[in-house]
Amino acid sequence: MVMLNSNLLNQIDSFSALRVLVIGEAMLDSYLEGSTDRLCREAPVPVVSITARDHQPGGAANTAVNVRSLGAEVAFLSVIGDDPEGITLLQTLDSSEVPGEHILVDPDRSTLAKQRVIASSQMVVRFDQGSTLPLSPGTEESLIQHLETLFPTCDAVVVSDYDYGILTPRVIQALAALQATEPRVVVVDSKRLPDYRAVRITAVKPNYEEALQILGLRKASSIDERIDQISGHGERILEITGAPLAAVTLDEDGALIFESGSAPYRTYARPQPHTRAAGAGDTFVSAFTLALAAGAHTE
Repeated sequence: MVMLNSNLLNQIDSFSALRVLVIGEAMLDSYLEGSTDRLCREAPVPVVSITARDHQPGGAANTAVNVRSLGAEVAFLSVIGDDPEGITLLQTLDSSEVPGEHILVDPDRSTLAKQRVIASSQMVVRFDQGSTLPLSPGTEESLIQHLETLFPTCDAVVVSDYDYGILTPRVIQALAALQATEPRVVVVDSKRLPDYRAVRITAVKPNYEEALQILGLRKASSIDERIDQISGHGERILEITGAPLAAVTLDEDGALIFESGSAPYRTYARPQPHTRAAGAGDTFVSAFTLALAAGAHTE
């Protein structure tokens, strides 16, 4: 049994007093589940008889949902298209008590969506769609205006950057200017972390592949070697990103927490079915950010 000390419980209880801004690419995650017992005549691929459909917030939208589910108030800033996927995404957010008032609708963009087909608990294929080009100047300006309004009202900010065009250089510059004048707990989960060095971020959360990209390293030859490989490069990750704290997530191997001048600290994960493992990093960064905003530390 896991025992939580009173200080940690008090910090968790304090989540409800926090307001968090999540900014990044909203996505619609869809799951089509069914069964298969034969191959298609036209090609050697399985024929899946769909028995259930499920739509969930994905990407930065999943982060916002997790922040809300942990008890905090959330403001979600993103851009979607004027399309059925966008409507469905807004509905899923509403059912999760995440307000959509700061989700901008750009008729020239299509909503990011990922559709997974699952047969007999195995993912068969995934279809991706949506706009990935940088925002238009008009939408970019509107996003920055919302950011400037929301930032001072929040205790913490999560940047969920999938490099799909929402976090443009101008948006990052605006974030840096706000952080310089009204510092907040800012945690960045991005595929291009060095771009945020000027923001004076509180912490970064790369996954294993992103950490390798930052460090210019190749993948370890086995899963067991990943911990040893990353453990020796914590200071380098902090140096490159400019963050005083980093959490490198390692899927089923948990995470490594790095803080300048301290030994790495490892957390452990409970393995989950891979067909529904999407968004684990979003869940981690939500809890990580709230803990930091509530005053948690790594000691």
